[in-house]
Amino acid sequence: MIKILYIKHMDILNKLDIKQLTEEWTDPNKPYPYIVIDNFFTDEVSKEFANSYPELDDKRWYHFRDSIHGKKNVFEQGMMGISNVADLPIYALSIIAKLNSPEFLNILKQITNIDGLVLDTHNEIGQWAGIRAMKPGAYQSIHSDARLHPHLGIEKKITLVGYLNEEWKESDGGYTEVWNDDMSACVDKVAPLFNRVLIFQNTDKSYHGVPEVNNFRKTFLTSYLRNTPDFKETRPKAQFVKRPNESDVDLWDELSNQRANLKDY
Repeated sequence: MIKILYIKHMDILNKLDIKQLTEEWTDPNKPYPYIVIDNFFTDEVSKEFANSYPELDDKRWYHFRDSIHGKKNVFEQGMMGISNVADLPIYALSIIAKLNSPEFLNILKQITNIDGLVLDTHNEIGQWAGIRAMKPGAYQSIHSDARLHPHLGIEKKITLVGYLNEEWKESDGGYTEVWNDDMSACVDKVAPLFNRVLIFQNTDKSYHGVPEVNNFRKTFLTSYLRNTPDFKETRPKAQFVKRPNESDVDLWDELSNQRANLKDY
């Protein structure tokens, strides 16, 4: 059993307009369902959560791999994370655990109307849950998320990304780009404003990514699963794709397919 602070569930969130969020989730003009929620946590919780992030030189951060099979990882550079429950700051762990709770799952069910949503019980807070950081110069290419949970063998259905960048300004970059399903256009750019969350449905073509950042970028993640009958996908990692204006990278497609199917958890 993980050790967490006792925080009443509804004490961490500001009041949510479920009806409005449901309308935004089902907007037919979006390439896939997603919503952006500002002022997600209460002021006290958001500030405490942001302050709990370790310094960049803290040894608890793990660094995303810079190479794949001896070749430069062209998909993501300068990214760091902490997902191990033993390494997460106690306050961050406590908040993420609250988001991976039956109470918050019920809120998601009301917003999305997706039947069969379940919590990710692996590693107690979930396979992909944790805090993330991007250093200046870091980037993450456009991709669709993993489709199959590598341990539980069921569909990864929803991703929640939260932003904790105090005093963010436009020149800092770090937008999350939302692309259409044929990768012909970026249709939205979600600024990483402090105390904002982005929640989206995972599909084969829920394309998103982060261009190069110019300042320290703080985020946190958690995901939700679905017991989907006859689910056929087997991909346990993200599938990266090129932007239309990106130069051709040697073996891009081959490396992307290799990475997407790596089973090195």
